[in-house]
Amino acid sequence: MEKKLVFSILGGTITMLISGMILFAGLLGGSMEQWTQENASCLKEMSMIWWVVGSLIASVFMAILIQKFGRTTFLKGAIDGARITFFMVLWYGVFNASTFTAYSWDWLPFDILGNVVCGSLAGGVIAWILGKVK
Repeated sequence: MEKKLVFSILGGTITMLISGMILFAGLLGGSMEQWTQENASCLKEMSMIWWVVGSLIASVFMAILIQKFGRTTFLKGAIDGARITFFMVLWYGVFNASTFTAYSWDWLPFDILGNVVCGSLAGGVIAWILGKVK
């Protein structure tokens, strides 16, 4: 794997983790806490390692696509990152909201919005790194 792709994946992963923590634990923390209490019977103990793994997987997917699209600026990467994330989370959210009680239709807009913001930032960082690293 080429160096710039590896660095862009790492940059995207770190960006997703930090922005996700700020959005979901910080800004939406009250909603998340309420949801956690309401659905405590079906939740496991959260492990940070799986947040890292999930962000890494999403970053690999986005980095490969953004590189194939030829994006090398933050703005173009952010737009692509938002598009990619929107459809990933929309699929996942519709599937979960229609299947599981703990994932309600009320939560879907927050999940989509929060993840699209994180994906957009990560996509921007990925494209920027792809454009800077030789």
